[in-house]
Amino acid sequence: MFSWLGDPIHRGVVLDVSSDGFDMGAATSGSIFIDDDSDNIFLFYTGAQDAQWSHTAIGLATSKDGVKFQKVGEDPILEGSPKSFCHKEALAPTVTRMRNRFFMVFTGKPSPQSFRRLGIAYADDPKGPWQIIGELIRPTYLWEGRDIDNGLSLIKLSEDEFLIFYSSITSPKVYDVFTILRRYTIRRIGIAKVKIRGTSTSSIEVYKSPNNPLKHLNGQKGSWNESLFCPGYMQLSGRHFLFPATSTYSIGFPYKQYLGIVSSDSPHFPKNRCHIEKLIDGPSEKYSIFPSIKGEIALDTPSPMIKKDMLFLYYSVADRANEVWKVALTTFNI
Repeated sequence: MFSWLGDPIHRGVVLDVSSDGFDMGAATSGSIFIDDDSDNIFLFYTGAQDAQWSHTAIGLATSKDGVKFQKVGEDPILEGSPKSFCHKEALAPTVTRMRNRFFMVFTGKPSPQSFRRLGIAYADDPKGPWQIIGELIRPTYLWEGRDIDNGLSLIKLSEDEFLIFYSSITSPKVYDVFTILRRYTIRRIGIAKVKIRGTSTSSIEVYKSPNNPLKHLNGQKGSWNESLFCPGYMQLSGRHFLFPATSTYSIGFPYKQYLGIVSSDSPHFPKNRCHIEKLIDGPSEKYSIFPSIKGEIALDTPSPMIKKDMLFLYYSVADRANEVWKVALTTFNI
């Protein structure tokens, strides 16, 4: 492990499902946001009405200490309207402040038969009301497959530009012969640059590379980082750190899943200037993370925060015995 990090301290589930409402089936994909004008730590999260995720929306919880969270109301703060790109699913949010407005990038899906893509919304306050601007990017390149998913952090470059990390999901394009013959999924991470001049789709520009810019982070078949997806990001002491979720899909279900850490002197994490290591070993640490677990552990969507010389790492966790996703916390002394 990186020498500047202490041993992990697993704090358990910090955001659970509700007994009723839009997040009774899942309360997951928690993305941390800190605004200089507020004493609160904001945790934007995905709520699902059932374990099958027949409908998802975005909720908000707040905290003073980063450990005890209180949900803001019983209703979602963002939910897709019938004609929106996120009518069936609105999930995996990440938020930033650009001048006097707040912008949220998130994953959306309009119908059960459609594919996932990324979209954007804005608000004048983190608690909303949030206005959906529209679709931001959709999968267009072979490596992306049919669906893409959002990572729960972004890199703010200026007051009108930021980088987002996103990942391919599961299903290949019909003409991707190599993926079909391989018979198992390989998820990869991509980077897109977003430039915002206003709150309409015509005033937002997005650039992404046709090649997979971070494919060098994927390990060999059967390795802990065989597939990478939905990373978090932070900057510390002039270094850039990426926190991907990883999985070995080639071994079959239930997949072994982990959380990793990547370090680089560049926010683009180029091949010869970055280093990747395993940070949390799901199979060997599952009882410490989730003491009541019955089956294998599932991990996803890390989101980091530095507070009082500690790394707080929030991530999605589920027991494969019931597939109910929640948000857990592990801390590391720095």
